[in-house]
Amino acid sequence: MRHFSIGRFSTITGMVVLASAVAAGSRAGENSGKVLAAPGEQEGHKAGSQGRDVYGIVNLAGGTFGFVADINARGQAAFEYFGLDGLLHVGYFDGARVIDISPPNNRTAFLGDLNDKGEVAFSASVVEPAMPEGTPFRPFRWSASRGLLPLPSLSSDGSTFVTAINNHAEIVGRSALSAENGADRAVRWTAANRLIQLPAPADIGATYASHINDGNVTVGSGDAAGGAPNVLAWDAAGRTMDLGPFGKRFAFASTGNNRGEIAGMLDTLSSELSAFLWSPGKGAVRIGARTITHGLNGNGEVVGRRVSGNSDPAPRAFLFSRARGLVDLHPRGLQVSEANAANERGVVVGLGQRAPGDNIAYRWTHGGAVDLNTRLLNPPTGLVLHSALAVSNNGDIVASSNAGVVLLRANGGGTDAPVLGPIRHAQPRLNQPLEITLSFRDRNVGDTHSATVDWGDGSGPQVVGLREYRGKGEVRASHTYTSNGDYTIVVRVRDSTGKATQLFEQLTILDLGTPGAQGQGALANAAGAAAHRQLQARALAARLGHGPTQLLR
Repeated sequence: MRHFSIGRFSTITGMVVLASAVAAGSRAGENSGKVLAAPGEQEGHKAGSQGRDVYGIVNLAGGTFGFVADINARGQAAFEYFGLDGLLHVGYFDGARVIDISPPNNRTAFLGDLNDKGEVAFSASVVEPAMPEGTPFRPFRWSASRGLLPLPSLSSDGSTFVTAINNHAEIVGRSALSAENGADRAVRWTAANRLIQLPAPADIGATYASHINDGNVTVGSGDAAGGAPNVLAWDAAGRTMDLGPFGKRFAFASTGNNRGEIAGMLDTLSSELSAFLWSPGKGAVRIGARTITHGLNGNGEVVGRRVSGNSDPAPRAFLFSRARGLVDLHPRGLQVSEANAANERGVVVGLGQRAPGDNIAYRWTHGGAVDLNTRLLNPPTGLVLHSALAVSNNGDIVASSNAGVVLLRANGGGTDAPVLGPIRHAQPRLNQPLEITLSFRDRNVGDTHSATVDWGDGSGPQVVGLREYRGKGEVRASHTYTSNGDYTIVVRVRDSTGKATQLFEQLTILDLGTPGAQGQGALANAAGAAAHRQLQARALAARLGHGPTQLLR
């Protein structure tokens, strides 16, 4: 695996940090020309001023939230997104089109990992007649050649989560022996889908596997007496090595790489919590007080955020390596920042915040820090990137935006389908016309376009007018809602070759014209996002505070 991704964390967006970033390692010897980010430097140029330092845009999912994503150097991506049904799905982009790979009757799907061959591992809860609220989470693998395959679990009443898949199609995660607390066990699925429970030392109870590298070495954690976690590793034959807590009370592994290195967290229940990096033959090094691991690349470089010790955490992005130590990446002029992932060339991606609620996607390279919104090639009007989630070794980036999850193709690469910006409108009110606009772009300037809008009130898709000229256009439409309720607006733009892209927004209109939600990020999505954050919060509290662990990713 040579892709790098964000785990479940983002304090800037109100999410709780879970230090279990899904990051992949590289094959030994494949690093070519390490380029590291310079601290505190900010590029101030607009797109196009740096030659081909621009990104083409591909719409992946039309909602407004992006949580977890993986991307490989073949241009394939896997990501979580909220669908038209308001539920969390896993999508796969094969380089040309997006496929919903969630199982039938999906209730909630969580992405585990994507490997270099385009194989995906994930977990999902599904609706069954006996369980209308959803089953315990079950493991799945998906590939273009074999389709969706369910994986075995240790029990039918406990949840199973997958965390990583390597390039040999070996998958790791944890599976519960029952629905009781403390019943989780680290497991591995072979390429032939055989389930193996990874053994634990005699004094270790619940165990968790967080990463498997291309040597089939698995890293994870296990709860010792009293619930304090130790770092564990399993070799390709499944033999266990207990690395202990590295002299601390708590130590758990977040991820690893192909060099056998492990990144994770120490003393997470104290004010001296710290990220760590363990390397074979060198032991563990404490990265710094109040540092939190978000990712580890194949060169042994850890990225994440560092929080202050006062009541306002004010996180700052960092990069750490044994050679350079702790490097502050925080761009000048921002209130807070965090680094989510780094590829093998030292390109770091993440987000910053200029003011509360004003999140922007950032990238760090040898030239310093840059707002990725200034590097977009011919973006639709109103498009704003809020967070960079994952970066591949060829420099492609998956990001969340106000137009949903998008892929940024390095060097101006793009797509032949129309590229859509967000649905824009004023505050929606009952019995008053709601006028929407949507900007679009098409790199094939000779294409012509048509558009439909489904207002979500049962009237179905309606053809609407648009204005365009040589690859640039705008959709305009108006509708009056005469009843309170939840509505989903779906805008679809099709070009003259048959390629189409759609965007949607979910909103609620209440009595007296008071909007339950307005603009991008409406009620159904916001409710789903709140539930998602609650899951993450409970998961973190469980793992670090010895409470219920059934929700831990």
